[in-house]
Amino acid sequence: MTPHRVAVSGASAEAIFGSTSRGDTDALSDRDILIVDDNVKALRHWSRKLEEDGWSVASYTFAKLEALSRMGALFIQHLKLEASIIADRDGRLSALLRSFEPRRDYSRELAENARLAALAGEVPLGSRGALLAADILYVATRNHGVLLLAERGIHCYSYSVLICALEDERLIPAGTSRDLASLRFLKCLYRAGEAAHGEHVPEALDRALAALQAYQFPSRMRQVAPSAIVHGPAPEEPAFAYLHLRDLERRLVALKSARPGITFDSDLARLSSWIANPRAYSALSERIAPRLRNKIENLLRATSASLDPNTPTTNPEPAIVSIGKG
Repeated sequence: MTPHRVAVSGASAEAIFGSTSRGDTDALSDRDILIVDDNVKALRHWSRKLEEDGWSVASYTFAKLEALSRMGALFIQHLKLEASIIADRDGRLSALLRSFEPRRDYSRELAENARLAALAGEVPLGSRGALLAADILYVATRNHGVLLLAERGIHCYSYSVLICALEDERLIPAGTSRDLASLRFLKCLYRAGEAAHGEHVPEALDRALAALQAYQFPSRMRQVAPSAIVHGPAPEEPAFAYLHLRDLERRLVALKSARPGITFDSDLARLSSWIANPRAYSALSERIAPRLRNKIENLLRATSASLDPNTPTTNPEPAIVSIGKG
């Protein structure tokens, strides 16, 4: 679907952004669309329709988008540079983007992103756990690059361009951009539900982590028994919503690893479906994270005694597999 074939909706403002707007889509690309309105119900309704048509939807109220602008969030700069506006009834979106100026200091966001990257340092055993680590590292690497380059006055949002810019600016070692490039493919495998062919993932993560050794990224990735993830501590507060929710995802992957075929209630089924489109996490408040953590823990307890690293399983695996620098 081209941007010009998006039907007029109830949303006050809409814009195509990302690779579809830049014209550099490939087989791994999402089709990104922004919709903005003051009516939350209308946003939910139109989001569902667009998602059914294959779009990756970023849905915001004007109040939320304006708050991001006041904070200097680089998502607004991304839209300012690349968005193709296809609807803007009263001109509010255009005015917001025209007036935006990015900050020059993103140290707070870089510190928050380091906490996200740390989640990849310990993931469940198995191929899904390794691919989850790759997905988290992809997001964290992209965030890190966008923020680090913005502090130098460089604004780019294509992942392939971004990692080359990191190398050009000597922010990563020469020749390592190709190692970071592999994370994008692995991320797509994870979000597509791939559960096999993960034998080469640890080697790819090893190389990617080596490229990032100068920054606050995990020194290695450890694969541990599912119970260590499910019953592990929650992120320390204060923690941003996306961190809470990727931590929940990590616990859900651990539960599935421990109990393949387990049946989820509606809350956990929704969380499971969002793996294919993590942007949906923005619609979920971190306030419900403790409830979902408890559900995951209780499900593991209900199906059996809490797993111990020494407990035999149908397909035994070593309790811990470590990769990366170390």
